[in-house]
Amino acid sequence: MPILIQKYGGTSVGTPERIRRVAQRVVAARRAGNDVVSVVSAMGHTTDELLALAEAVTHDPRRRHPRELDMLLTAGERMAMALTAMAINDLGEKAISLTGSQAAIITDEAHTGARIEEVRATRVREELAAGRIVIVAGFQGVSRAREVTTLGRGGSDTTAVALAAALHAERCDIYTDVDGVFTADPRRVPDAVLVPEIDYEEMVELASAGAQVLHPRAVEIGARFQVPIRVRSSLRDDHPGTLITRRKRTMERLVLTGLASESGWARIVIRGLPATMAATARVLSAFAAAGVSVDMAGHAERPDGRRELQLTVPEADLERAQEQAAGLLDSLGGERADVMGGLSRVTLVGSGMTGEPGVYARAFEALVAVGIEVYALSSSAITISFLVPQEAEDRTLQALHDAFALAREGI
Repeated sequence: MPILIQKYGGTSVGTPERIRRVAQRVVAARRAGNDVVSVVSAMGHTTDELLALAEAVTHDPRRRHPRELDMLLTAGERMAMALTAMAINDLGEKAISLTGSQAAIITDEAHTGARIEEVRATRVREELAAGRIVIVAGFQGVSRAREVTTLGRGGSDTTAVALAAALHAERCDIYTDVDGVFTADPRRVPDAVLVPEIDYEEMVELASAGAQVLHPRAVEIGARFQVPIRVRSSLRDDHPGTLITRRKRTMERLVLTGLASESGWARIVIRGLPATMAATARVLSAFAAAGVSVDMAGHAERPDGRRELQLTVPEADLERAQEQAAGLLDSLGGERADVMGGLSRVTLVGSGMTGEPGVYARAFEALVAVGIEVYALSSSAITISFLVPQEAEDRTLQALHDAFALAREGI
């Protein structure tokens, strides 16, 4: 029988009633002639509650007790998997729940943010062969040193797609609390429309830029192993959702997919640096050594032979960035570092933008028309990102959505 992977997030299994509904959907897929593996997240806010408990007994558990934190946090998924298996058994189908360790999801040893190295899935195959539905705890695995690990943000998505790849599944369905992938967040852009099909590469960019419907790590695995991924609502059965696959490209035609945004960014401009690559490299190396992630980088030459270096960093890293900049100003003979917080990054994603005349002009004309200032800009073959004031984030999304007619049918 074909193998179908179904992943259910915390909202989908958030109450006993929703767990029973998940069980009914899983059983229906089984009775339709599929072998079914279901990956579940922790119920509702369970992970947040467990983390709050850890913080109540120790300061900074992620740094001081990462192994024990992983042991604690995996309890949430174990609860959800056992309850889901019970509900399926009550419907007359045989089901068994497995932890990440039992499912042989092998990871590196980075506690609280491990990456999957291998999925053996021998036990999963044995249980499917015995006629059982298999419920696997998402978000967790085991290292080669036999330590329990967690996969960090988006871990259950990653578990599901990795299992689909290892089992050569026909498809991986990601059930969530939205109908699929939209041209923009419909809570912010009311006329955003569903994208029925999207290419892996475009989905990675949207997810990396702030679209929270699916984690980019999961999409990257899907692309690498050619796993079709479908994002669907767990709250309704009559909607096809969005299929993420290798989409056929059109010849050099501009095809825009959608917009994503993320708040919590800051800009730091280091002025009066020597106009050399060596000076720029020293700044970037110092930021990296201090754990400061740089998103956008650009520089401008001044008539006096000095350089202005502009860097975009998460606001959470801003204090460390300023400390590094202060030290570098002394050693490199710079002038000062100007800082601006409260910024958002808005990203336009689509194919055919490289070499397409007028894309930048249309975007900037739309933003100028509504009085929005852009403080930094970056681009790739399929993206353009704008750094704008956080209070203008929604207006930026709407202006660009309108300018590129993303609400039209048949995107």
